[in-house]
Amino acid sequence: MEHTPSSAIDPPANVLLVHDSQRRPADCESLCCDAGRTAIVRVSFAGEACDDKPVRATDAAVGLLSVGDVIRASASSEAPDFTGPIAVDTVADPTDLSAIGVSISRFCEHWADEDLGVCFNSLDALLRQRDPETVFEFIYYLNRRLETVGALAHFHLDAARHDDRIVAAFGEVFDAVVVDESATDSIPEATDDDVAALLSDVGTEPDRPAYPWESGQFSEATDEDIEQVLGGRVD
Repeated sequence: MEHTPSSAIDPPANVLLVHDSQRRPADCESLCCDAGRTAIVRVSFAGEACDDKPVRATDAAVGLLSVGDVIRASASSEAPDFTGPIAVDTVADPTDLSAIGVSISRFCEHWADEDLGVCFNSLDALLRQRDPETVFEFIYYLNRRLETVGALAHFHLDAARHDDRIVAAFGEVFDAVVVDESATDSIPEATDDDVAALLSDVGTEPDRPAYPWESGQFSEATDEDIEQVLGGRVD
């Protein structure tokens, strides 16, 4: 898996940020908040080691999506208030990928004309809640959604927590992989079969895709879909 320094990444891009989950790498700040970001969305899951890091002082509009915090979710309104300094949205159930997708899409729609930075902390949390195939499909579609607004998005992953097959396959569907010095293990390579197996539930993607969270369903992949994601490497 090829590694890329964060300084070499320009938006739009979806980035896999590999690091020890007990540490927040400096690349998180540079990817999310630098390079003239005018809007920032931070997605955090309750219980993650770094989920309480405050948003640094910035002139950018800020959105926070809190996932799995039942108390915060019960006290929040149905939709984020974009008139305040920080727009907060909540999803009580961390297994509800449809609700997470709807919320992120809402931020994308509201800030479609901004230079958007997104921090998703973390894939580890998703993989604790749902099977790898379902998470892989969700991230595939979420990346496509973020591309439509030209976002620079990064997704945290602790490679030491997962099988090599999972780590390597996720690396194949991101535009770049940034590896922090805290990730001491080497990052494995994915085979075509590994990635194709995880993409087996990805559905047809028309010019204006119907994202799974809009229908509440995940459909099966065609060979053409898998070939498109793998860059023509499916036999």
